[in-house]
Amino acid sequence: MEFHNREKELKRLMRIAEFEPNTIYFVFGPINSGKTALMQEFMRRLPEDFAVFYVNLRGKFIRDYEDFTRILFKFEDRGLEEIIKGIAKSSAKFLSMRGIPIPENLIDVVLVKRRTEDVFEFLVDFFTNVAKHKRPILILDELQVIKDIEIDGKLIYKLFNLLVHLTKELHLCHVFCITSDSLFVESVYEEAMLQGRCDYMLVDDFDYDTTVKFLKSHDFEEEEIELVWNHFGGKPMYLIRALENRDDLRGFCERMLRIRASEIRGMLKRLRELGDSIVVFGKEYEVRYENVIDALRMFKDAEVARAEDVDEVTKRYLIENNILFMNPIDGSIKPQSRLDLLAIRRVLSDIEREY
Repeated sequence: MEFHNREKELKRLMRIAEFEPNTIYFVFGPINSGKTALMQEFMRRLPEDFAVFYVNLRGKFIRDYEDFTRILFKFEDRGLEEIIKGIAKSSAKFLSMRGIPIPENLIDVVLVKRRTEDVFEFLVDFFTNVAKHKRPILILDELQVIKDIEIDGKLIYKLFNLLVHLTKELHLCHVFCITSDSLFVESVYEEAMLQGRCDYMLVDDFDYDTTVKFLKSHDFEEEEIELVWNHFGGKPMYLIRALENRDDLRGFCERMLRIRASEIRGMLKRLRELGDSIVVFGKEYEVRYENVIDALRMFKDAEVARAEDVDEVTKRYLIENNILFMNPIDGSIKPQSRLDLLAIRRVLSDIEREY
């Protein structure tokens, strides 16, 4: 999908980059709302005196210290001094889209000691040297992947300490963390060690005007636009799917709704018949079918509700199953997409007919 109309968010990002690093920024939003595409466009628009280091944790299976280290770094057959000189001379902004460059012979030293402190000390020294030549930016995509990793305590807390050190204390490197996990953002928002040290940027689905503008740019007629909007709202992924299925647009829309309703119906059937539980702060809690249905009924006539009106277990269960999305900044909760909203309403209607 070509990048489309995130000028408000881009203006804020470019403004942040102009100033001395001082804050960790969490870029969050519903699934497939275009967060990574926004950050890639931001990187593209940066002046050449910036050096961007992008670490993508999406889809990575991280079990231990070695897994984390090998994902964090990109190994090169050059010495550290050569790497820094290459960064200084390079006109490229995307100096590493696969991690932070490190001499290959250093990795054995780092892995033998097996101390995150050694890794983080190296990173501070590395960014200190880079900052002599370029303005470094570190982007961590899908950071929530490591939220439960234990390496002599929670790895995420050690990483937060490093990020605070790089931004708030040393003013050395801009840091952006991207995530679709709204429960993770909630935990960050409530984390005392980060209060006053981080800020948030919501990247939501396109609004109506932006969606219309996008679809008109692909020659969609008014009736087609309304059909797409009514089924998918401004979810970028589904807009692309609509372009791909334009020959049978109405059939595609109904098929997607039928599939999503079937998925939610199946989840509820398993919950009712087999039961389920979730772990919250190390303790297991039963998920109650009746509570889940009551929470979904909140969206029978509304598109947004208050998170405080849903019990914590039910809220977490529906968010973890990618049915609901929460904005912890304003305390709101809503379906992950327009399609989810329609599917919820269809399933509720079916349940009411059954009884």
